[in-house]
Amino acid sequence: MKTMMKRQRFSVQKGIGLVEILVALLILAIGVLGYAGLQLAALKGAEEANNRSQATLIGQDALERIESNRAEVATYLDPDSWPNATVNPGGDPETGCQANDCTSEQMATLDIDQLAWLAGNQLPNGRVRVSQCNGNTMSCVVVSWGKMAPADCLTADGINVDESATCVVLEVSR
Repeated sequence: MKTMMKRQRFSVQKGIGLVEILVALLILAIGVLGYAGLQLAALKGAEEANNRSQATLIGQDALERIESNRAEVATYLDPDSWPNATVNPGGDPETGCQANDCTSEQMATLDIDQLAWLAGNQLPNGRVRVSQCNGNTMSCVVVSWGKMAPADCLTADGINVDESATCVVLEVSR
């Protein structure tokens, strides 16, 4: 009987215990959660980069439209010419008159409507505005999205460079 007790006491464990498995699963779960967090951060960064790219393209489009209709620069720079609210996404852009049939004033109005439609459809809560930069002789094309209004993108000191700013400002000197 003594020999049998000794054998039971000194027997070698075969396999893995439940505690070891649970610890390994816990470590694996923490790693998977960390990876999921990185994926979410990467997706958010990609979305922000896409929004900035779209906003830059809309701003560039605005500049090209202004350059092609220099007779109406004052209309483009008038803050009252631009919509104050976000254009509801969907639908078709304003077509109005055709380029050959438009006066320069009608073309400026059509450009503003189309740019506002582009901002509202390409960006979440997107808005666009062209105005004089604060205290400068330069013009600013401001495209904002999210919770920011175009007016929030320009400060008394110049351009809002806060990390949370969701806008693109293109300064133009003529």
